[in-house]
Amino acid sequence: MPETTRNLALPLIAAGQAQKHVTHNEALALLDALVQLACLDKDLAAPPPNPQEGDRYLVASANPTGAWAGLTGQVVCFADGVWAGAEPRPGWLAYLIDEADLYLFDGRAWTSFRASLTAFQNLARLGIGTVADAANPFAAKLNKALWTARGTGEGGSGDLRVALNRQAPGNVLSLLLQTGFSGRAEIGLSGDDGLAARVSADGVAWAGAWRADPATGFVGYGTAAAPGAAPPGAPVTVGTATGAALIQLDCVQEAGAPVAAISARVGRGTPAAPAAIRAGDRFFALLGRGYHAGGAYSAEMVTLQGVAEEDFSAGAQGTALDVQTTDLGGTVRRSALKVRANGALELQPRAGVPGRGLGAGQIVFDSTATAFRGYDGARWLRLSNLARFAAATNFDNYVAADAWTKVQFNIGEVNEQGAFLAGASRFVAPEAGTYLFGAALAYRRNGSASPSALQARFHRNGAAAGRGRGAATGLADGISVASACAVLALQAGDAVEVFARFTGADGYVAAAETAFWGHALA
Repeated sequence: MPETTRNLALPLIAAGQAQKHVTHNEALALLDALVQLACLDKDLAAPPPNPQEGDRYLVASANPTGAWAGLTGQVVCFADGVWAGAEPRPGWLAYLIDEADLYLFDGRAWTSFRASLTAFQNLARLGIGTVADAANPFAAKLNKALWTARGTGEGGSGDLRVALNRQAPGNVLSLLLQTGFSGRAEIGLSGDDGLAARVSADGVAWAGAWRADPATGFVGYGTAAAPGAAPPGAPVTVGTATGAALIQLDCVQEAGAPVAAISARVGRGTPAAPAAIRAGDRFFALLGRGYHAGGAYSAEMVTLQGVAEEDFSAGAQGTALDVQTTDLGGTVRRSALKVRANGALELQPRAGVPGRGLGAGQIVFDSTATAFRGYDGARWLRLSNLARFAAATNFDNYVAADAWTKVQFNIGEVNEQGAFLAGASRFVAPEAGTYLFGAALAYRRNGSASPSALQARFHRNGAAAGRGRGAATGLADGISVASACAVLALQAGDAVEVFARFTGADGYVAAAETAFWGHALA
């Protein structure tokens, strides 16, 4: 028969035992010490100096001294003036009065139950207000949740960082937002290292909202946010597969004047220490690129830019708008139109005119001709700086009787386009168009010769133009003048000259009062 009980080791009364009350009282004393176990302390390494009858302690010290020597890990009780120890068994619980905590003996040491509650380890499932299952090992059903940082006065840093980790870039790490347990929005890392957000109306079909490229930090929207899309080419890239507007600004305002505004602020230097901008710096630029048959995107072939016209100061802040385009058949962008700081609207100079027009109403400034030109749907017409000339001669031209003779005009008194060639006595059209010509030939007698008439006409490219002949009869020496006028349609390079003829006798075309003039009409 055993001498003690199995669990608490209480002494048993043997059959025929003398002084049974001693054994019985010892067992009751042990029960009194161990049942509803409440200890005063566990942090003492030696007995207190003035213990009270029935005081109990946990001896947690590895090397206790005094009457507790050799009692490490035991429950000690002061009774009848001595300390007695009880060897704990796995599963014993002891309440520590000084800590207001419950301790559990696991067979090796005493463990704080409170510490166990505040340091869960290797939990398979955790449900808060609901039941966790294999699909959702952690589940919570509640209306509010709060995460707050431990402050420096609480032993923390004041920071709060929640870390979520996935195994590899091909895995998904995301926050899924649902309605009725059907996905509506998701943000996170899905299949690569780019942070992306997508949305859904039914939990089945998803559309990319935006994606931040991990290499550059550039953000793409629309099709540029789709999985597998090319990295955004600029800090903000918007793509669409349709002809819809890429960016739409809506403004509705009950009072005042509504405006949907995009504001750009620029400066040199750094954000912390900005410096004044200089002439030529851009405030903003709208740039257009296009995919071409060569299999790549072009450079910026059309732009609208806002630029500074001068170095900016507190009192001088001139600006301009610059529209740049690319010629048909070309690949180099150039300024086409500028609205300058002084309010001027400028068509930027170009050498020549485009090879073909796109429609009536176009205007260009031709720097070669220093003139504006307009396109009427079929040809380019000079609108300004039209060809104009006035020619004279400094000698009397002899003209034989009854023979058409070229009049020598060797002085270009007006020759704005340089189209009159004084050395050849002819006008050469600088471009195709309609021209108005006039001539006045003064009569001077040659001795006693008396012609009956003086005629004048224009020749085009060596042949009579067929229009605009003039004549004078009853000739009076030094008084009579034959005048001619003609409107001719010329091609570029056509030559126009003045010819004279005396009828019945010879004579002179007098230098005085003789003239040849003309100008382009269009």
